[in-house]
Amino acid sequence: MRFEGPLDEALLGLQDLFEALLLRLKHPGGGGEVSDVEEEYELGTDDEVDAAARIARTLAGNDCLDICLDIYVKVRYRRAAKAMMRLNPEYLKSYTPEDVDAMEWEALESAMALWGPHFHVAISGVLAAERRLCARVLAPLPPAVWPECFAKIAARIAAAFFRFADGVAAAAAREPQRLFRLLDMLDAVARERGRLDELFSGESATLLAIRERAREVERALARAAAAAFYEFGLRVETHYVAAAATGESGHVPKIVRYAVNYLKCLASDDYRGTMDAALRAGAGDDDGGDSEALAEAASNVLEALHRHVEAARRALPDAVASHVMAMNSYWYIYMRARGSELASLVGDDTMRRRYKASAEEAAWEYQDAAWGPLVRLVSGSSSGAAKAWPSPEEARKKAAAFADALEERARRHGAEYKIPDGDLREQIKAAAAKAVRGAYAGFLRANDSAVASGGGRREFLPVDAIEGMVRRVFDEMGDGGGVAGSAGRTRSRRQSGNLEGFEG
Repeated sequence: MRFEGPLDEALLGLQDLFEALLLRLKHPGGGGEVSDVEEEYELGTDDEVDAAARIARTLAGNDCLDICLDIYVKVRYRRAAKAMMRLNPEYLKSYTPEDVDAMEWEALESAMALWGPHFHVAISGVLAAERRLCARVLAPLPPAVWPECFAKIAARIAAAFFRFADGVAAAAAREPQRLFRLLDMLDAVARERGRLDELFSGESATLLAIRERAREVERALARAAAAAFYEFGLRVETHYVAAAATGESGHVPKIVRYAVNYLKCLASDDYRGTMDAALRAGAGDDDGGDSEALAEAASNVLEALHRHVEAARRALPDAVASHVMAMNSYWYIYMRARGSELASLVGDDTMRRRYKASAEEAAWEYQDAAWGPLVRLVSGSSSGAAKAWPSPEEARKKAAAFADALEERARRHGAEYKIPDGDLREQIKAAAAKAVRGAYAGFLRANDSAVASGGGRREFLPVDAIEGMVRRVFDEMGDGGGVAGSAGRTRSRRQSGNLEGFEG
């Protein structure tokens, strides 16, 4: 367009003035941190906004409407983009699934953690201020003008966030370790849902498209979170059971520790509602409530853990080690969940009936496998009932064999097997000591003639010494970690659990 004459020169001057005035209206927060950006603020003073509005009206009234709008959109997008760039969202440049997959996990985790706060700043701060400014400056123009101008400014900024979310959703759906950051992003969109509807309200087709795009992103993140959780459950279900030669000394398998703590995090107030909503969205069910979907999914994972422990148990040729591993694992699951949101989610009765009962069963089997032979050696039966042997010599041989077997356990048992949980170990110690002491004391009473004729021979150890040896074995079975899986922590007696029948 060519300009000639004083009016044209004046209009050119007004265009330059309009651009300069719009450039002066800057967003606050130059510190480069999310906390430096105010949530709600106005751009420019009333005088500056009024001046810009009068210039816009003058330009529009002199056949320069298109030029006026081009200037406005160009300048205000530049200012909005510059405000966002102060937060240094470099990660938004990597938005394809391939780009996201190529990122190191530490970098991707950091990017996913920043996305939510940055998205909040964009929606509640920068774009909200731009909408209000647009409505004021372009108010003298036809009513349909300013929403379209704002839509052009907002579309490019919103698209950058939506593209990254799409890329993460596509790449992270099969990566369980990314679930919590996915939920953070999903929660960020859900929290902004009301602001998004308000910010992009109106009859403008572009604004409607942005609002619908936001809903698509929310659904994509929900489906990705649900898929990541199902992948987690599948990996627990199909996790390779290590061969018996690993020599784990009955420790809780790592997959059990990881899965229980993973579920505890999901059941916490921070994630429970969002995860449940994601699971329902992934199943196409929007009518659920009270975390029913998450409760069922968590129960399924715990059942998979139970099957994993039993498979690992069968893989161990050492019966004592298999029982110790199962006992430690079930006790770990029960005690880690006890009193937590996970137990409330799945059901306290269910946890007690399923995992505490399994720990009790494994504890009885351990006692029978490890200490039952000693009891049967002197009593002749697993009941521990006292038996009088036919001759003093035979009784002395039984007593010697019992002493040798106990000494062998004292040398090796505590080093080969571990019960890290102090409360559990004390309960098993008391029960084993009582069983062995009772069987041995009954043996001495039933064979008092052999004891009397044996004098001070080493075969007939004092009853208190027998009990002391058993207790020392259990003292060596701790690994210094207190509660299994939580080194450095101690549990008060008020908080401790009890195996039925194993109270001291």
